[in-house]
Amino acid sequence: MTSAERILAGRYARALFACAVARKEETAVAADLAACSGALAGALPLLRDPRVPAGQKKGLVRESLRGAAAPLTADFLEYLIEKKRFGLLAQAAADFDRLMLQARGVVRARARSARPLSEADRARLRRSLEAFAGTEVELQCEEDPELLGGVSVRLGDWVLDRSLRGQLQSLKEAIRGD
Repeated sequence: MTSAERILAGRYARALFACAVARKEETAVAADLAACSGALAGALPLLRDPRVPAGQKKGLVRESLRGAAAPLTADFLEYLIEKKRFGLLAQAAADFDRLMLQARGVVRARARSARPLSEADRARLRRSLEAFAGTEVELQCEEDPELLGGVSVRLGDWVLDRSLRGQLQSLKEAIRGD
């Protein structure tokens, strides 16, 4: 996805979020967007195909959702089809989710470690990140054996790399003079 498409998806997400907040449906819309991404995953090639008429695409979306989505979500999906921007759905859903967290005063952090973190390690890491960020942190942890040891955390635009692999890479660059 190009940066222009990411920017456009962000605009769509902000507009949808504003409408959802005005209707007090932001939680329902967020759940619908997450469910739609899964429910429509198999139909994405067809929904992105410019040769398929918009009416057929809208019918496919309506049938896939079977009235399970809020009217605002259904209208948003149809609008993406009309504007030939259905390929932006995944990014718009991610941006909408980020806006939901931001409205609650929460940031999401993703921690990768060479081995699974214990609950005590997770709690300690979350507290450290909350002190660093100055806000509540929703921590997602995953295992990445390529790190060799330590942990690497992405918090918004920040990457805090305390992994053994990262330290070895820094050492390599220092030796080279990069």
